[in-house]
Amino acid sequence: MIIYRKILNITFFIIFIFFSTALKSQQIIPLSAENQQKVDELKEYADINKNNGDHLHAAFYYNKIAFIYWGNDSPRQAINYFLQSVNENKKINNLKDIKSLYSNIGVIYTDIEDIDNALDYFQKSLDIRRKVGDKTEIASGLFDVAYILSVLNKTEKSNEKLDEALKIAEKENNPRLLLSVYGLLAQNHNKLGNTQISQNYLNKYQSYQKHSEKEQIKEKFEETEIKNLAEIKRTQAEKRAKQLELELKKLQFARAQDSLNVTIQSTQDSLSLVEIANRGKQTQIDLLNKDKAIKELTIKEQKAKARNQQILIFSGLFGILLIVIIVYVLFKSNKTKKTANIKLAKQNKEIEEKSFELQTASEKISKQNLNITQSINYAKGIQQAMLPHIENLNSLIPESFILFKPRDVVSGDFYWFKEVDSKSDIYKVMNLFKKTSDKEKKEQVPTNNLDKKILISAVDCTGHGVPGAFMSMIGYNLLDEIIDKGINKPNLILEEMHRGVRFSLKQDTTDNKDGMDMALCVYSKKDNLIEFSGAKNPLIYIRNNEIFQIKGDNNPIGGLQSSDIKFTSHKIEITEPTWFYIFSDGFVDQFGGPDGRKFMIKNFRKFLLEIHERPMDEQKEILDVTFEGWKGSDFQQIDDILVMGFKLDKISEDVKV
Repeated sequence: MIIYRKILNITFFIIFIFFSTALKSQQIIPLSAENQQKVDELKEYADINKNNGDHLHAAFYYNKIAFIYWGNDSPRQAINYFLQSVNENKKINNLKDIKSLYSNIGVIYTDIEDIDNALDYFQKSLDIRRKVGDKTEIASGLFDVAYILSVLNKTEKSNEKLDEALKIAEKENNPRLLLSVYGLLAQNHNKLGNTQISQNYLNKYQSYQKHSEKEQIKEKFEETEIKNLAEIKRTQAEKRAKQLELELKKLQFARAQDSLNVTIQSTQDSLSLVEIANRGKQTQIDLLNKDKAIKELTIKEQKAKARNQQILIFSGLFGILLIVIIVYVLFKSNKTKKTANIKLAKQNKEIEEKSFELQTASEKISKQNLNITQSINYAKGIQQAMLPHIENLNSLIPESFILFKPRDVVSGDFYWFKEVDSKSDIYKVMNLFKKTSDKEKKEQVPTNNLDKKILISAVDCTGHGVPGAFMSMIGYNLLDEIIDKGINKPNLILEEMHRGVRFSLKQDTTDNKDGMDMALCVYSKKDNLIEFSGAKNPLIYIRNNEIFQIKGDNNPIGGLQSSDIKFTSHKIEITEPTWFYIFSDGFVDQFGGPDGRKFMIKNFRKFLLEIHERPMDEQKEILDVTFEGWKGSDFQQIDDILVMGFKLDKISEDVKV
């Protein structure tokens, strides 16, 4: 029962992790400046290798980008780049890396509680493991699939996978894998009510767990024993050195003591002689005794000198031995130093060679970067030439502005406006040619300026940078072609754009998913009317200090949906001064502020209401300054910025006449 409680605790912990990571997976956490720079560089390297046909290195760089996003708690972005790495590896049939990539994706989906997708990718990884044929890898893949099936309460199927994994693990004698399989089998059979079978697997689980613990204890004991033996040897060596030092001090002390005794004895003899001289002649017996004492002292002195000579000899021998030891240590140290110098010189040579290789590669990359930068700058010139001058909008609508801030050199957002005839030409719409007679030419009446319509659009293409710029060119040319046919209804224009993008990118036969979101306004001076249609992007307008928002349809332009898509047309009568705003999502999605959050559409509407009565040029400047202040220095611009604003008022009947 203890093991069951452990397994249940682990299960609850995993559920908690799933819940927390599922919440995190819904957020887009911006990368730090350093990581964003790394991702940009890795993307550039991946694209270069991909274009050059080097799929192995392209896959490698996509994989590194995925791990950066994974470490930044951005699971969806990590999955996207893992899948790009899979696509590159498939081109060279690199099954080993594909297997690992599928497992990584399965783990991420498990983390964000998308269990169905987790099962799908773990199964894909298992299929590849079977193709490769590594038994241990197959057993590990079977356990991954079995675990997800158990989470989905498909216990019987989970047990089938576990039985197959158990056979392989027992044959390969893999204790760690056996421990995992026994534990999950015990849990599954307990769910099914197979108490006896569950208990059998539980006993095996406990047995292997104890065996593993004993092996770990044995390894730790052997390691400790080795350390203790080394410590004993070191202690004995230190004790022997101290004993030698103590013996040397004893010898020195004995020598000093003997010298002192001799000195004292000599002094005493001198005093005896003086005493004999002062007292006169002593008896012969006293003289004989003194002679005997002198002889004894002489013998002692000779012995002391012999002992001192021995001490000097032993001290000299000890000093010579100490010098030999020091010389030997210095010799070994010098030899080791020479060896280290040779190794260091070899390493320096290798470093110089690597440095030369890196310098050559750096020069090559710098040259490639220069070529790429020049190409992108050239593309910028083409895109700028394609877009109409912003000032031209002021000639059509005097009170108007365009705030356009590409994230990169070229942009995936673009603006478009044009003045067209109010009435549609059925011959142009149907691509028919009509021959005009001389009489009809004479009867044609010049078009009044009020019979014109002004079309204004803000378009946000898939991606940014060079890919987005390509899409913007496709979108811009399609708009011109559609208008040249005589179509001037906003919903019909969007429907034609949808069909045109799908046809241009051959989306009926390929997996291409690119497209664009856009907001399109058609202004009729004669009718004092604005018609609006949007593909995901909205229209905001303000009158009488009250703000309104018309949402666009949920369908984008292009993509994999049906070609037969209908868009809604909204009409707004202009009865008094009204301010209109259309925009891409770059401004509202920008991270910044004190908490690092998005600006959000709610705050954007509130801000427009606060500044709408100011002159249009001043509104543009305020929006620009506000965006830079919100972004600050801690965050990078994440997308292209496009905001278009214009003010309209009712044209009186007198002016129309």
